Amino acid sequence: MSTDSSTSSASCPSSGIGTTPGSSDSVLPIFINPYASVNVKTHVPIELDLRLPNYNNWNAFFTAMCGKFGLLGHINGTITSRPTDPTWNQPDACVRSWMYGSVSDGVLDLAMAPDQTARALYTAIHDMFQANQEPRTVILNQEFASLSQGDLPIEAYARS
Repeated sequence: MSTDSSTSSASCPSSGIGTTPGSSDSVLPIFINPYASVNVKTHVPIELDLRLPNYNNWNAFFTAMCGKFGLLGHINGTITSRPTDPTWNQPDACVRSWMYGSVSDGVLDLAMAPDQTARALYTAIHDMFQANQEPRTVILNQEFASLSQGDLPIEAYARS
């Protein structure tokens, strides 16, 4: 018994998708990265919010998650952006979706932009929370130095 190769079909055992050899409308198997279905809340248990001073904690969780999956380069800039390359674009989209799922709507409203890479979104979020850090430090130091405890200035109170 023989089969005609133009009518037989082969299937990809790993994906279950059938293809017809020699057919112009054959379906190619789709590779989905294992981290594409990762629940960000499992790895980043806090939500970054404008009203809470939790950027440093969120950043530690988020960078650890990206490092765990080998995707840190998508946010720290060590991987060159290649938006037309699916092997770069799919992981970048995963990292962006993780950010979307781990920050508040208020943060997204200020940081999101059309056609944004994960690095651009991460940088926008970082800059939002780290902007004016040095001037704020100076102001807080001045406020602290001008505090008084009872009749004593803070320096005298600390020495006693």
